[in-house]
Amino acid sequence: MSWENQDDLVPLRALANPLRIRIVSLLTGASMSATEVADQLGIAHASASYHLRQLAKAGFLLQTDERPRAGRGRPQLRYRYDPSSGERLDRSEGRQLVHQAMSTDLARRLAETDRARTSMDAEVWLARPVWEEIVGLIDQAVTLLHDKAGPPHDGVKVSMTALLLELRDER
Repeated sequence: MSWENQDDLVPLRALANPLRIRIVSLLTGASMSATEVADQLGIAHASASYHLRQLAKAGFLLQTDERPRAGRGRPQLRYRYDPSSGERLDRSEGRQLVHQAMSTDLARRLAETDRARTSMDAEVWLARPVWEEIVGLIDQAVTLLHDKAGPPHDGVKVSMTALLLELRDER
């Protein structure tokens, strides 16, 4: 593996943790401070702060407005998910790290499910134009989900996992 590819793994390692996937999901709909993230996820403030810094350093989160706290001390840093960060994942080696963390978090989400809306699995052969149309439609759905996501407890809590794979022909 070249040095460039080693650098590509840094963001993947930052995201290859089920808790960090939850944090990124939480920050898709609203900017939040470490205190707010800790409260929402039921974790220690120090843990939330550490994971937020690591995700920001890896480029998954943007630091947003700093709202001053009442009283003394440093201003509260707020973070929000950067939707453009997902583009790096598709071009990086080692995606299996993130997929393993997603699988672990998917088990948590399934246990939390009240109502399944759509679920499917398929391993089929498709004409290239049909496949490209499907990929485009899923990309549109993912963009819409991210664009319309709101702050915690504002609307219906949902989960969407999309993993489209183009498989090798083992003939």
